[in-house]
Amino acid sequence: MPARTGGNGQRESRPVNREALGNMTRLPVADFVLHSKPMLLPDRVTSLQADSAVCEWCVQDDNVFLVPGLGVPAYIGIEYMAQCIAVHGGACERANGFPPPQGLLLGTRHFRSKVPYFVQGETYQVQCRQLAASLDGMASFDCRILKEHEVIAEGRISVLQKPHGESFDE
Repeated sequence: MPARTGGNGQRESRPVNREALGNMTRLPVADFVLHSKPMLLPDRVTSLQADSAVCEWCVQDDNVFLVPGLGVPAYIGIEYMAQCIAVHGGACERANGFPPPQGLLLGTRHFRSKVPYFVQGETYQVQCRQLAASLDGMASFDCRILKEHEVIAEGRISVLQKPHGESFDE
């Protein structure tokens, strides 16, 4: 999370190596997120910016959340959004020479989906754009899920990212 809000409410920027960030889209998602299969949900990273990320996934037979004959329930879109945010945070840290940070999904606001399920065999995009962040690691992101350029789900996600080298189990 490159931008943070200081105690005076002013937005402060932590520099991100933008050149390194732009070159990371060819790396596997696992390089940015502290999850592994079957809980690592996005298939690939398609865009990384200092304040946003875009990931893609295709609903496959081996998806842990797949309901046979229906697909993946739309509410799992919240986890896809959170993992896109984790990709963003991990990529920003990696661009500055640090490993992926630990993070927590704190909450979701205004989640809406136009579909009840993500259909098996279909490809989707998830986008996250940072709205605000604090010095203590809390941040808010606007997120959207698209299918063929149409927004089918959206929400605002709040997260907490631990500073370099810190963990939640300390």
